[in-house]
Formats: sequence, C-alpha cells, structure tokens
Amino acid sequence: MTKKSFVVILILSVVATYGATLVDALISNTLLGGEAGFPLKFSSATMFGSGNTNYLLMSLNILFWFIVLFGIWKLIKNLQKK
Repeated sequence: MTKKSFVVILILSVVATYGATLVDALISNTLLGGEAGFPLKFSSATMFGSGNTNYLLMSLNILFWFIVLFGIWKLIKNLQKK
C-alpha cells in the first residue's frame, strides 16, 4: 500500500464514519437528540444544543471503516488482476 492510497482510505473512512452517523441518526430518529454512530454509538446530543462525543469510540469507528474500505480496496485489486 502506498502512502497516497493510505491517506485516501483514511480520509474516506472519516467521511464514512460521519456519513454512517448521520444515516444512523436519521433512521433511529435521534437527529435532534439522542445517541448516534455506527457501529458504535459515540455521539450524544440534546434538543437544546448540548452534546458530547466519546473520542475513543469515534476512533474505533474510524478504524472499523478503515478496515472495511481497505478490504474493499484489496478485493477490487484482486478482481482487476483476474
């Protein structure tokens, strides 16, 4: 893996983490208040604007999406070889 592909996958994993959190909040109807994050709930908010973020769980979410995207990238590379 080159540095460029590592950085691209890392940036995509951060985007995927925030995208999955937004989708999770919309599906569970907790956009204005409640917990959100997929697969681990790392963000909680209230309807009045306060909230907190568990940065350890957020880092684990980013790592999860990095592994998923890396696996997809390797699968695509293998399919291109054949």
